[in-house]
Amino acid sequence: MWIRKYSRKVVVDVANYEALLQKLQHILNVPFQINDVPANQGIPIKGSHNSSFEDENSLYFYLGKGKDNGSQMLLSTPVGEIKTSERALIEWIILSLNSNKNANDIVQVEETNSLEQFGSWIKESIEQVKALPLPETLHLYEDQLTKGMIPFYLTYDGAHESGISLKSLNKLLQTYFDGDVLLIPLVQDKWCILAELDLVLDRADDDAENDIQQQRLQLTMEEELAAFTEGLHEVIANEWVGVFHLSVSKPETNITSLPGVFSLLIETTELGKKFKVGEHVYLPWQFHLERLINSIPEQERTDYLIGMSTSSILFEDETISTLETFFQLDCNVSETAKRLYIHRNTLIYRLDKIKQETGLDVRTFKDAVLVKLTLLMYKVTKTS
Repeated sequence: MWIRKYSRKVVVDVANYEALLQKLQHILNVPFQINDVPANQGIPIKGSHNSSFEDENSLYFYLGKGKDNGSQMLLSTPVGEIKTSERALIEWIILSLNSNKNANDIVQVEETNSLEQFGSWIKESIEQVKALPLPETLHLYEDQLTKGMIPFYLTYDGAHESGISLKSLNKLLQTYFDGDVLLIPLVQDKWCILAELDLVLDRADDDAENDIQQQRLQLTMEEELAAFTEGLHEVIANEWVGVFHLSVSKPETNITSLPGVFSLLIETTELGKKFKVGEHVYLPWQFHLERLINSIPEQERTDYLIGMSTSSILFEDETISTLETFFQLDCNVSETAKRLYIHRNTLIYRLDKIKQETGLDVRTFKDAVLVKLTLLMYKVTKTS
């Protein structure tokens, strides 16, 4: 027999067909079956007037393309079990299902093309250092922006040469955000993401318990964005092998401002990687000093470091680790010792040794600022 039973691996949208099969069997009390028919089995050619055909034993309805090249998906039932009017009705239902599917496919293609054009406009505007005129087809996104959207910039240093598909990433994002987002491709493995404000800063949840609402009110917008982005990075990083980097900006309401916003996020990501700030999540409001240091010409930074290199203690790994924690904790000796899991006296000994060899006491404001800037210059010069 040339008919083989349908396998769930077939790459057609068969969920509607399976539902149709169940309903037909229930209503008509007649057995139906979905079949995948190979191309070499002499299936009659489907034309405009032959949505079904018969052989000696069965009546077949065309559903769509099957798993293999040239194969067909057919719905079958024993000959003589249904009336001519029922046959015509089934043909019409299948035609309607296929028409809806084709319409959805067209919409998805148009949306993908629109988002690609969106990405091209952002990319070209960044390169021109000004917002270029907005293409007519992108005006449809203006209303979404006026309600407030959160911009994210995502990059992937992948283990897969082919990268990550837009469809797979978009599906994951919709699950995490619990709603639709705009996933805008820039270049290979670099994306802009726009998410509605309420999907990120969820402050309007009246059903939330009072203590949860109180916790939200105590968080600043920056803290909420940081926590949300950390969670987003964890979800994405757990899905694919490779290294991801994420940056986020505050809400944006003007579409023509997006190139400047994403230019800042791209710069922030590069600064984060260069200065090794954070763990793959970078927040623009934390990079004021890094941005300033990075703008200093390389030769001037090098000359400055040569003048500071009478002692190499500042650039030793242990010193850098100690001072970064010390500055992060607002130069608090006790808290720094706890964070580093060392005795307070051990930390004081390290700070005294730095003062002895460099003449700089980081427990004073003036010297702490100078050492902080020196370490930043060392980092950016070292990686240049």
